[in-house]
Amino acid sequence: MTRWFAERREDARWQPTTLTRGVEKLLHGRVTAARELTVQRIDDHHTEVKYVSSSESLNVVSLVERKCTCRRFEREKLPCVHAIAAAEYNNVCRISLCSPYYNSEYLVSAYAESIMPADSAQPVPEIVANQPCLPPYIRQQPGRPKKNMMKSALEVALQNKRPRKEHTCSRCRQSGHNAKTCLM
Repeated sequence: MTRWFAERREDARWQPTTLTRGVEKLLHGRVTAARELTVQRIDDHHTEVKYVSSSESLNVVSLVERKCTCRRFEREKLPCVHAIAAAEYNNVCRISLCSPYYNSEYLVSAYAESIMPADSAQPVPEIVANQPCLPPYIRQQPGRPKKNMMKSALEVALQNKRPRKEHTCSRCRQSGHNAKTCLM
Protein backbone atom coordinates (compact mmCIF):
# COMPACT_ATOMS: atom_id res chain seq x y z
CA MET A 1 0.00 0.00 0.00
CA THR A 2 2.91 2.32 0.78
CA ARG A 3 4.49 1.73 -2.63
CA TRP A 4 1.09 2.08 -4.36
CA PHE A 5 0.48 5.50 -2.78
CA ALA A 6 4.05 6.67 -3.51
CA GLU A 7 3.78 5.72 -7.20
CA ARG A 8 0.46 7.48 -7.63
CA ARG A 9 1.64 10.54 -5.72
CA GLU A 10 4.57 10.94 -8.13
CA ASP A 11 2.39 10.25 -11.16
CA ALA A 12 -0.18 12.85 -10.04
CA ARG A 13 2.53 15.41 -9.32
CA TRP A 14 3.99 15.25 -12.83
CA GLN A 15 0.76 15.50 -14.82
CA PRO A 16 1.18 18.27 -17.42
CA THR A 17 -2.55 18.99 -17.78
CA THR A 18 -4.89 21.09 -15.65
CA LEU A 19 -7.37 18.24 -15.41
CA THR A 20 -6.57 14.58 -14.84
CA ARG A 21 -5.53 12.51 -17.85
CA GLY A 22 -8.75 10.48 -18.03
CA VAL A 23 -10.93 13.59 -17.92
CA GLU A 24 -8.82 15.32 -20.58
CA LYS A 25 -9.20 12.30 -22.85
CA LEU A 26 -12.97 12.21 -22.24
CA LEU A 27 -13.36 15.93 -22.96
CA HIS A 28 -11.26 15.63 -26.12
CA GLY A 29 -13.71 13.04 -27.46
CA ARG A 30 -16.67 15.23 -26.54
CA VAL A 31 -15.11 18.27 -28.27
CA THR A 32 -14.94 16.42 -31.59
CA ALA A 33 -18.58 15.35 -31.21
CA ALA A 34 -19.61 18.91 -30.23
CA ARG A 35 -18.36 20.28 -33.53
CA GLU A 36 -21.20 18.44 -35.30
CA LEU A 37 -23.82 20.45 -33.36
CA THR A 38 -25.33 23.86 -34.10
CA VAL A 39 -25.95 26.38 -31.35
CA GLN A 40 -28.65 29.04 -31.18
CA ARG A 41 -28.80 31.59 -28.36
CA ILE A 42 -32.14 31.76 -26.50
CA ASP A 43 -31.29 34.51 -24.00
CA ASP A 44 -28.25 35.67 -22.00
CA HIS A 45 -28.02 32.44 -19.98
CA HIS A 46 -29.59 29.74 -22.16
CA THR A 47 -28.63 28.27 -25.51
CA GLU A 48 -30.33 25.71 -27.73
CA VAL A 49 -28.12 22.95 -29.14
CA LYS A 50 -29.22 20.70 -32.01
CA TYR A 51 -27.81 18.47 -34.70
CA VAL A 52 -26.92 20.09 -38.01
CA SER A 53 -29.18 17.75 -40.00
CA SER A 54 -32.18 17.99 -37.63
CA SER A 55 -34.46 21.00 -37.38
CA GLU A 56 -35.99 20.06 -34.03
CA SER A 57 -34.51 21.15 -30.71
CA LEU A 58 -32.10 18.73 -29.12
CA ASN A 59 -31.09 20.25 -25.77
CA VAL A 60 -31.19 23.50 -23.80
CA VAL A 61 -27.98 24.41 -21.94
CA SER A 62 -27.45 26.92 -19.13
CA LEU A 63 -23.73 27.53 -18.60
CA VAL A 64 -24.37 29.81 -15.60
CA GLU A 65 -26.32 27.12 -13.73
CA ARG A 66 -24.19 24.34 -15.26
CA LYS A 67 -27.25 22.43 -16.44
CA CYS A 68 -28.33 20.69 -19.60
CA THR A 69 -31.60 18.98 -20.41
CA CYS A 70 -29.71 15.72 -21.02
CA ARG A 71 -28.83 15.87 -17.27
CA ARG A 72 -25.33 14.49 -17.86
CA PHE A 73 -23.77 17.87 -17.03
CA GLU A 74 -25.25 17.88 -13.50
CA ARG A 75 -24.67 14.17 -12.88
CA GLU A 76 -21.01 13.92 -13.92
CA LYS A 77 -20.03 17.49 -13.00
CA LEU A 78 -18.33 17.57 -16.41
CA PRO A 79 -19.60 19.45 -19.47
CA CYS A 80 -21.58 17.22 -21.81
CA VAL A 81 -21.34 17.46 -25.61
CA HIS A 82 -24.10 20.08 -25.68
CA ALA A 83 -22.45 22.20 -22.99
CA ILE A 84 -19.11 22.09 -24.81
CA ALA A 85 -20.79 23.25 -28.03
CA ALA A 86 -22.51 26.08 -26.12
CA ALA A 87 -19.24 27.01 -24.36
CA GLU A 88 -17.35 27.26 -27.66
CA TYR A 89 -20.16 29.38 -29.10
CA ASN A 90 -20.02 31.76 -26.09
CA ASN A 91 -16.17 31.76 -25.89
CA VAL A 92 -16.17 30.12 -22.45
CA CYS A 93 -13.32 27.82 -21.44
CA ARG A 94 -14.60 24.27 -21.07
CA ILE A 95 -12.10 23.56 -18.27
CA SER A 96 -13.78 26.22 -16.13
CA LEU A 97 -17.05 24.26 -16.44
CA CYS A 98 -15.53 21.14 -14.84
CA SER A 99 -15.86 20.41 -11.15
CA PRO A 100 -12.71 21.14 -9.08
CA TYR A 101 -12.66 17.45 -8.14
CA TYR A 102 -11.26 16.67 -11.59
CA ASN A 103 -8.27 19.07 -11.26
CA SER A 104 -4.78 17.62 -11.07
CA GLU A 105 -4.14 19.55 -7.83
CA TYR A 106 -7.08 17.78 -6.23
CA LEU A 107 -5.60 14.43 -7.25
CA VAL A 108 -2.22 15.43 -5.80
CA SER A 109 -3.87 16.40 -2.50
CA ALA A 110 -5.65 13.02 -2.39
CA TYR A 111 -2.29 11.23 -2.35
CA ALA A 112 -0.49 13.82 -0.20
CA GLU A 113 -0.67 11.82 3.03
CA SER A 114 1.89 9.09 3.59
CA ILE A 115 0.95 5.50 4.34
CA MET A 116 3.38 4.14 6.89
CA PRO A 117 4.32 0.44 6.76
CA ALA A 118 3.19 -1.86 9.56
CA ASP A 119 5.55 -1.82 12.52
CA SER A 120 6.48 -5.45 13.18
CA ALA A 121 8.62 -4.51 16.20
CA GLN A 122 5.55 -3.42 18.18
CA PRO A 123 3.78 -6.53 19.53
CA VAL A 124 0.02 -6.96 19.37
CA PRO A 125 -1.59 -7.05 22.85
CA GLU A 126 -2.81 -10.50 23.96
CA ILE A 127 -6.35 -9.24 24.49
CA VAL A 128 -6.54 -8.21 20.85
CA ALA A 129 -4.71 -11.31 19.50
CA ASN A 130 -6.97 -13.77 21.40
CA GLN A 131 -10.23 -11.98 20.54
CA PRO A 132 -12.19 -13.90 17.86
CA CYS A 133 -13.22 -11.83 14.88
CA LEU A 134 -16.86 -12.66 14.13
CA PRO A 135 -18.89 -11.42 11.19
CA PRO A 136 -21.35 -8.64 11.98
CA TYR A 137 -24.90 -9.52 13.00
CA ILE A 138 -27.23 -8.78 10.11
CA ARG A 139 -30.93 -8.47 10.88
CA GLN A 140 -33.36 -9.96 8.35
CA GLN A 141 -35.06 -7.17 6.43
CA PRO A 142 -38.85 -6.92 6.80
CA GLY A 143 -41.06 -8.05 3.95
CA ARG A 144 -40.94 -10.83 1.44
CA PRO A 145 -37.45 -11.50 0.03
CA LYS A 146 -37.00 -10.71 -3.65
CA LYS A 147 -36.57 -13.70 -5.93
CA ASN A 148 -35.25 -12.02 -9.06
CA MET A 149 -32.84 -9.22 -9.69
CA MET A 150 -34.18 -5.89 -10.88
CA LYS A 151 -34.18 -5.91 -14.66
CA SER A 152 -33.30 -2.96 -16.84
CA ALA A 153 -35.92 -1.36 -19.08
CA LEU A 154 -34.37 -2.98 -22.15
CA GLU A 155 -34.50 -6.47 -20.60
CA VAL A 156 -38.16 -6.00 -19.62
CA ALA A 157 -39.05 -4.77 -23.11
CA LEU A 158 -37.30 -7.70 -24.79
CA GLN A 159 -38.92 -10.16 -22.39
CA ASN A 160 -42.45 -8.80 -22.99
CA LYS A 161 -42.09 -8.67 -26.76
CA ARG A 162 -43.67 -11.72 -28.37
CA PRO A 163 -43.06 -12.78 -31.96
CA ARG A 164 -46.05 -12.43 -34.26
CA LYS A 165 -47.95 -15.64 -34.86
CA GLU A 166 -48.37 -16.66 -38.49
CA HIS A 167 -52.11 -16.76 -39.15
CA THR A 168 -53.60 -19.54 -41.24
CA CYS A 169 -57.06 -19.77 -42.72
CA SER A 170 -59.32 -22.39 -41.11
CA ARG A 171 -61.02 -23.12 -44.48
CA CYS A 172 -58.15 -23.54 -46.91
CA ARG A 173 -55.24 -23.86 -44.43
CA GLN A 174 -53.14 -21.26 -46.26
CA SER A 175 -51.23 -18.50 -44.43
CA GLY A 176 -51.69 -14.77 -44.95
CA HIS A 177 -55.43 -14.46 -44.39
CA ASN A 178 -58.26 -15.72 -42.16
CA ALA A 179 -61.62 -17.41 -42.73
CA LYS A 180 -63.49 -14.09 -43.03
CA THR A 181 -61.33 -12.83 -45.88
CA CYS A 182 -60.90 -16.23 -47.59
CA LEU A 183 -61.72 -16.29 -51.30
CA MET A 184 -63.23 -19.82 -51.22
